Amino acid sequence: MRRKLMFQDIKSKVLCPEAGAIIALAAIDGSPEGVAKEGEKYLTSDNLHFYGWVKEGEILGICGFEIHADKVEIHLIAVAEKRHHQGIGSAMVTALRDTYHMPIEAETVEEAVGFYRKRGFRTTAFPDPEWGVKYSCVLDG
Repeated sequence: MRRKLMFQDIKSKVLCPEAGAIIALAAIDGSPEGVAKEGEKYLTSDNLHFYGWVKEGEILGICGFEIHADKVEIHLIAVAEKRHHQGIGSAMVTALRDTYHMPIEAETVEEAVGFYRKRGFRTTAFPDPEWGVKYSCVLDG
């Protein structure tokens, strides 16, 4: 029996309500306008990837990222509210690591830095004029 791919390219669905509801959980601007702007960013860029953790056609989590020569940079990662604490966020990070075999980096705020720390990322705080403090997160490849 062939195993169904769970972490897959869903860029074509970035503007669908199901993906939008998950984007709203992690986007700086979770308003409908902010979510649409975030989605358009992925649709109009060849460099940005938008993947989802999909099971039986349902999007359970989303991950927006960019592949550089020496790292994968996560721009956005979130899991549907009803699917929190089921390992989906960890599974998406693992899928990125196993696929690209290079360090993974992200920037985040206080409310989300725990997610990265629990997954083994090294975190370094730095001042940010808008947020006060943000964190650089790095997971070796």
